[in-house]
Amino acid sequence: MKKILGLFVSICIIGCTTTTTKTEEKKVVVTDPEPVLQKIDSLSFFLNHYEKFFTTNFNISECPGAAIVIVKDSTVIYKKGFGVKEINTTDSVDVNTVFRIASLSKGVTSVLAGNLVDNNELRWKQNVKKSVNIFSLRDKAQAERLTVNHLLSHTSGLYKYTNSKLIHKGMSLQNIVANFKRNGVVAKEGTEYEYQNAVFSIVEKIMENNTRKSFEELLKERLFMPAGMKNASSSYTDIKKNSNVALPHKWNHYSKKYYLTDLHKNYYNVAAAGGINASISDMAEYLKVLLGNRPDIISKESLTEIFNPVICTSDKDTYVNLWDGVTDSYYAKGWRILDYRNRKVVYHGGNVNQYKTQLMIDPENKIGICVLFNGPNTFNGPVIPTFLNYYDFFTATKKS
Repeated sequence: MKKILGLFVSICIIGCTTTTTKTEEKKVVVTDPEPVLQKIDSLSFFLNHYEKFFTTNFNISECPGAAIVIVKDSTVIYKKGFGVKEINTTDSVDVNTVFRIASLSKGVTSVLAGNLVDNNELRWKQNVKKSVNIFSLRDKAQAERLTVNHLLSHTSGLYKYTNSKLIHKGMSLQNIVANFKRNGVVAKEGTEYEYQNAVFSIVEKIMENNTRKSFEELLKERLFMPAGMKNASSSYTDIKKNSNVALPHKWNHYSKKYYLTDLHKNYYNVAAAGGINASISDMAEYLKVLLGNRPDIISKESLTEIFNPVICTSDKDTYVNLWDGVTDSYYAKGWRILDYRNRKVVYHGGNVNQYKTQLMIDPENKIGICVLFNGPNTFNGPVIPTFLNYYDFFTATKKS
């Protein structure tokens, strides 16, 4: 017990590199646990202290709004909105307020892919070129060899963020795919990890060609509706017409203040990679899916497959490699897999249009967390590693 306490007190919180516009002068506060003199309800104790940590740092950060949910087994044990949807108003964030979930969209896409595999409508080794004939590369032989697995694991062999400029220009996915014929490769497929958005989203076209339904329809029919994700959507039109939205905010380094910015259309043209919208209540139902409680949506076999490490990323300049307790990291299909204190945890973060998002599930302990912010802040990075450290410490009290 003393060893665990010593570990906990010595936690070193390191900021996540996804939050490039940070309020650097604001330090994250990690509250130490109170002395444990007798056996207690460790889960309640954990929740009380993690809420104290979250609330304290949210207030220090001055981030306009946030929402958090924690699911244990198949039960939502914590769900709450913080702050406001728009700065200088009293319009509070609630559990149904919609945020952009940014690159958490990649995991959603992989869950959808698992559903299609379960229904024999997609194969992990399905050939990209045969499914989307307008796709090619300067290296035509490599283009012929690429599979769905390469797209979802960022192992296509292209340079990182290939064709992101076309995404920002608002080009349609169809035209982005056609433009890949201009791109060369930097490695053979399956041998190198290079993070992608445009390449990842080619899977939309494969799904659409296989099912004769739009990617948006597939998300609604196969995931959002059956899971009960009532506010989830995948288009700019949907979020604009919603009256309960946490609007995006920028941080001004000179004035040291947040200010409202516009919702933009970037990444809705590659929805599979970064164009999904959801409330924290939606993410609660999604966490239940990820924890294996909805085999009607994705089978245990397919869930295992999307969490199965494809390529090691331990030598990459990736923020998760800096977390206390992480010894190795990998990318699976739409998910980062971390070797954390002798067990594997599943994680992804997101960053688009000033929204910052975090999601982690710990399959061994059957617990998951999702946090959504409507502005950049120093608090975003430590949210998940602190959660893991707190959970490990407080559950250990049950054994003492």
